[in-house]
Amino acid sequence: MKIGLVADEAFDLPQEIIEKYKIGVAKFKVDLQELKDLPGNIYQKTREAEKRRISSTVKTSQPSINDFLNVFKEKLNEFEEIFCVTISSKISGTYNSAVQAKKFLQKELQDKVHVIDSLNGSAGEGLVALEIIELIKDNLNSQEINNKIEESKTKLLGVYHDPKWLEASGRFPRFVPAIMQRVEKMSIKPIIGMKNGKLSVTGIKRNITDLSSALFEEFEKATRVARENGKKIVVGITHADDISQAEKLKEMVLSLKNTKVAFINLTCFPIGGHIGPNSLILAWQE
Repeated sequence: MKIGLVADEAFDLPQEIIEKYKIGVAKFKVDLQELKDLPGNIYQKTREAEKRRISSTVKTSQPSINDFLNVFKEKLNEFEEIFCVTISSKISGTYNSAVQAKKFLQKELQDKVHVIDSLNGSAGEGLVALEIIELIKDNLNSQEINNKIEESKTKLLGVYHDPKWLEASGRFPRFVPAIMQRVEKMSIKPIIGMKNGKLSVTGIKRNITDLSSALFEEFEKATRVARENGKKIVVGITHADDISQAEKLKEMVLSLKNTKVAFINLTCFPIGGHIGPNSLILAWQE
């Protein structure tokens, strides 16, 4: 392929896809602080810290300009042009880092880098990346790919296990976690989504038996008309160390006609850390 792909770590695609398509990844910086010596992945460390009553605060920061610049240079040695997909500019400065990094390239290389604001994250950003890969495989040129991505719509829903992580993240206004703590006691759980690139509460579920069922019900309702009209729905699923719920959600999605699950993967901590262990995310494109 003449066109390659770069993304920030928040696109949450499985490693086998990253390797297959030689995707360059700009990593977020994660400071584990007191968790660094605990066993397991980041979510397992967090749970263990809670048991031991150790402070489980983990600091994250976006990829730097230099991080993107290094990946751009590497991939421009492999491809004639590259697309770069980032997490929504409405919730992170990552997009700006990528845009600024492009300006540090030699002038003749700057036009060969196309930075895309996914207005999404995690599974949603991953689906945007996969869409670009498919357009590249179809031999579209960069302008045609840009046009197609501008026309496409990617939707995302997520649900948390415990609202305390929302408050710890600092990504929500202070009153939001407080309200969610209260409604939790009433067996009510909000569904979180992306709206115009921003996190927002998109629905309310009562008497939830499990997170996968809650997300599936919202997904089924939101895609019913499109599926009945024969549109193919492509789905991505990520989880904060709860593969059983992710697999259950996959099976429910595949029980519907005209659906395809493109990937299941662990949610990167710069996203999952804000909604906590056992959270679940589902994104789709029609």
